[in-house]
Amino acid sequence: MAHRPQLRRARSDRKVARALTARTADRHALYQLAVQTPATDAAFYARWFQRLAGRPLRTLREDFCGTAALAVEHVKRHRQNRAIGVDLHWPTLAWGRIHNVRRKLDAEQQRRLRLMHADARAMRAPKVDAVVALNFSYAVFQTRAELRGYLRTALAALRPGGVLFADAWGGPDVLQQKTDRHRRDGFVYEWEQRAFDPVTHRIECAIHFAFPDGSRMRDAFVYDWRLWSLPELRELFAEAGFTDVQVLWESTDHRTGTGSGAFYRTDRGSQDEAWIALVTGRKPG
Repeated sequence: MAHRPQLRRARSDRKVARALTARTADRHALYQLAVQTPATDAAFYARWFQRLAGRPLRTLREDFCGTAALAVEHVKRHRQNRAIGVDLHWPTLAWGRIHNVRRKLDAEQQRRLRLMHADARAMRAPKVDAVVALNFSYAVFQTRAELRGYLRTALAALRPGGVLFADAWGGPDVLQQKTDRHRRDGFVYEWEQRAFDPVTHRIECAIHFAFPDGSRMRDAFVYDWRLWSLPELRELFAEAGFTDVQVLWESTDHRTGTGSGAFYRTDRGSQDEAWIALVTGRKPG
């Protein structure tokens, strides 16, 4: 679901990349091929929003949106759908505008999408049905006060009954210093877990790409995060003013040992080596 290390991921709607090298490849294109499944994810959030809010998802805000791939797909799903993508990194937004917005949306669809070069913590308007904070990017906030402040702003931006979705990850495997390698069409995606501090829960990770000619794109993306636990996230959602705070847990495909792509509401998780979940909260009203 988007700037996210897919630790356990079902097969998805990825395109094929061929004849790539570290010199010729584009890191944002590689990221989208390796990690993102925006069409699948747009359908997923529309379906879960309907279940949680009891109405169709028409206006979506994608915080920490990067190239805004999810926002683009949301707009494509229905002629009444609108989306806002918010990110602090202007070059990435500009890349998304060129490669995703202009190439994948017609003129009418483009008018229903806004890309905002802004801090998500300052975005209290316009009001939307749902805010998504995905790919663990909210983990740049490394204190409870910082994260609570962001959650309160997200709450203020929601219409009554609106929903915030934030993904989370964990499990013993996440704490290991290691590099996982996943073969894609034309390249290898590498997820490196560099360091974890059990006192602060600060975790440093990186994405690299390797190619058939032996070249490598090292540190294509580097992350300095706090690894937030599910109890902390649920408590902070409640402190920020959300109601009906829930955990959606990804089930496991027992044939492959990877994530099935199917999520279910639960108060108890399973003791997986690595897991993906979503925390959701609704705005009262």
